Amino acid sequence: MVIVSKGDVVWYDSGLTGEFDLAVGGTVQQADAGQILIKTDDGEEIWVAAADSSKLKIMHPSSAEGVDDMIKLGDLHEAGILRNLQIRYKDKKGCKIYTYTGSILVAVNPYQTLDTYDAQHVEMYKNRKIGELPPHIFAIA
Repeated sequence: MVIVSKGDVVWYDSGLTGEFDLAVGGTVQQADAGQILIKTDDGEEIWVAAADSSKLKIMHPSSAEGVDDMIKLGDLHEAGILRNLQIRYKDKKGCKIYTYTGSILVAVNPYQTLDTYDAQHVEMYKNRKIGELPPHIFAIA
């Protein structure tokens, strides 16, 4: 049995075993004696009976906030990796399309023009080691 409180960030595993059925991240909106309301990262509301609380797992803080190098993820599994990429892509401070996995650079297509390929960025990443600055294609080049 997992004990959760309002505001906890959790993984919800529906128990489905299809190829694309993964645990989803969400936040506990309500936790009463009989039911738990989860609002997923995509905005869907899911009610979980207290008897089924084993479908919930508290999310590691690094997975809840997102990281620039996925080696730092506390929940290093497929759902955790995809959620981290989603968090970075939707970041309010700017679309973070690049993320490291060690020395490997993962890129997400932003489907928009970004101003991150100018001479200023080339100079900023020149003679720098991976990890000194946020992930970018120029850090690898």
